[in-house]
Amino acid sequence: MENKNNLPEYIKGIPTAKNRSRERMILIKGYYSKLWKQLQREGKGNKIFNDYLGVDVYIAENESDKKTINSASKNWQSTYAVKYLYDIVINAVGDENQPVYVGIKTGTQTYNGYKNMAILYYDFVNNEHDYLNFKAKLTIGIKANNKHVQYCVNKIEVK
Repeated sequence: MENKNNLPEYIKGIPTAKNRSRERMILIKGYYSKLWKQLQREGKGNKIFNDYLGVDVYIAENESDKKTINSASKNWQSTYAVKYLYDIVINAVGDENQPVYVGIKTGTQTYNGYKNMAILYYDFVNNEHDYLNFKAKLTIGIKANNKHVQYCVNKIEVK
């Protein structure tokens, strides 16, 4: 069954309907749990190396997942991006038209002790389905000790 946007009702197990954010929240929590277990099995200590920045990016429980759960659950493509977070963290790059490092915002970013943020992007490309072609934004918080922590990942609208 397809919805009014000619999207399947589910894409790789993710409900596409706008009003299904609660289900997507549960999926995102599961994706993080699976990723933490994978990183532990691989002996990586909850970190993934980002090739572009040349640093380990930590996937911190109760820090990385909180902001992402709230923002990525609103859109099926953002939830889809979380499903592929491991690949995104490795391969995300800066945008040549925008600065990679930006100042922090008050609120959660300040509360988490970030001194600044890094903004990277990852392009999903699929030759079979246009709806799987989109850009994801990876936000990484940088702490005073230079520890890089995945803060949020979500789909962005390209203007």
